[in-house]
Amino acid sequence: MKKSLVIITVGLMSIASAHAKGGEPDEDPTVKEILERDASQSDYVKEESCLNARQIRDTKVLDSRHVAFKMGRDEYYFVQFKNRCPGLRANRPVRLNMRNSRLCKYDSIQGIDLDSMAGMREGMKCSIPGFTRITKAQVEQLTVTLKNERERARALAKEERRKAREERRAQRRVDS
Repeated sequence: MKKSLVIITVGLMSIASAHAKGGEPDEDPTVKEILERDASQSDYVKEESCLNARQIRDTKVLDSRHVAFKMGRDEYYFVQFKNRCPGLRANRPVRLNMRNSRLCKYDSIQGIDLDSMAGMREGMKCSIPGFTRITKAQVEQLTVTLKNERERARALAKEERRKAREERRAQRRVDS
């Protein structure tokens, strides 16, 4: 809905501009054409193939499937892996495996465990599927959402263990 309003506004502005100049909006699409066209993902999402590694200010691992790279004050690029990336954990260091001074799609990232018994242990290398530009507010919302999902999953697992214990106790009473 918001996208439609933006498109309509832009379309109406271009029509008004053309009329103000005394011409017709022959080159610009009509509002009807704008509304009837199929929207592509690029209309909603800004994706990048590479990031300049020198501009990365921070790497924030949200969980084993999500990483955010801070580039500027309110500029972040988000990576979402299809599957878990073993070794990636929140608040743990990572190693970026890249060529030159650019971190690109298909380069890899791996978590580093400094607390392992054998000293520093590296996690698996996981291929980066691409980068999506997001804001600081979106990173904060993702962090909260992922934390809530983990807590909900833990609570469900705890409840399932409690029910399983009760069922075993009830079965022992029946058996004795």
